[in-house]
Amino acid sequence: MNLEQIQEQLIKDFDFDKTLDILTKLGENYSKHDLIENARNLIKMTYTSREMDDVFFYAAYLVASRAYIEGREVHYSLNFSIDIQSNVEFDLKETFTHRIVSEKEFILREELANLLEMNKTYFEDNKNDKFIESNILNIEEILKILD
Repeated sequence: MNLEQIQEQLIKDFDFDKTLDILTKLGENYSKHDLIENARNLIKMTYTSREMDDVFFYAAYLVASRAYIEGREVHYSLNFSIDIQSNVEFDLKETFTHRIVSEKEFILREELANLLEMNKTYFEDNKNDKFIESNILNIEEILKILD
């Protein structure tokens, strides 16, 4: 879908009248036209943001978001949000001892490990092949860096 189709669908399905009713009860002064224009601009920001990133943009109680699902589908949404929250922050007694590895990094490690094994196997039969020996050392160094 292109930007205009996404904007049209989200705006068509959104209940601006109910949103205006709630905002009026809160003492907020918005016109339906203003909310629709805010929605259009928010949707445009989600659409034009860097691809493959999940994004959220807020304006005038509206939230537009885009989320990618397993690299196969994309979800756009437009929401009305009154943000009432409570937060607390504190230092951890112990810091995390492991780091989170992305799926891409995990795949890269596996592929490098497989490549390393293939090179080692080949090198066993060809001990004089300096190129393969160099490959082994380079792959091992890269794997150390990733750790």
